[in-house]
Amino acid sequence: MLYLAICDDNKRDLEKTEALIQEWSHGQNKPEIKIKKFRSPFQLLDAVSEGEAFDIFLLDTLLPEMTGITLGERLSDMLTDPLIVYLSSSKDYYPDAFRLYAFNYICKPASKDILFPLLDKIACRCKQRKNNIFILKTSEGILPIPFHMIVYAELLSHVCHFHLADGRHLKSLYLRSGFNQYLAPILKQPNFIKTHTSFMVNLNYSCCLTTGVLSLTTGSTIPIARSFAAKVQQRYISHWLEEEGPRA
Repeated sequence: MLYLAICDDNKRDLEKTEALIQEWSHGQNKPEIKIKKFRSPFQLLDAVSEGEAFDIFLLDTLLPEMTGITLGERLSDMLTDPLIVYLSSSKDYYPDAFRLYAFNYICKPASKDILFPLLDKIACRCKQRKNNIFILKTSEGILPIPFHMIVYAELLSHVCHFHLADGRHLKSLYLRSGFNQYLAPILKQPNFIKTHTSFMVNLNYSCCLTTGVLSLTTGSTIPIARSFAAKVQQRYISHWLEEEGPRA
């Protein structure tokens, strides 16, 4: 199931976008969809703050109470890496949209030739996201954490502390299982490695390896236990060689 939110104060444009998405969903091998329409950005923000979850936000840039860019900023403050597509009759907001890492920017009127391939990419991206999510149970509730947002995790007194790329620090409930078992879905990913009995790191955020320490792009430093040193060094070198690829 793909959950979509459309926010547009123009009723005709709102209904046209919905009709195009519905037509796309009737194609072969398309996912089931659920669409919720909003005429006001505040209605959308209220829905998100009350716990409604959407895989994709299709936002008009010209809204009466705030711009779609401001709405995108508010959504980014509330959610981890929201997937946003802008639908606009103006090209003026194009630079601001991509400053927010918008997935795409479509000039109205939207057409099948542009929207349908985009929806195919979105459906594929959402499927990949849902296969790469760690479900974290905390004292405040259950949170889905995308693997790519995890910088490192540390075990302290049977509680796993997650440090995320957006600056958040989240804590698990008291662990009844071991650190390895708890993090097994994440440790299967090639870019994650343990550096210590109580530390796991995402190598995508690593920037310097020295004796006993792995430095990260976030400014954090992670200890490397002697028994892990050889494996960490091998994986670190292999990871960055693969990232760079072959040189001419």
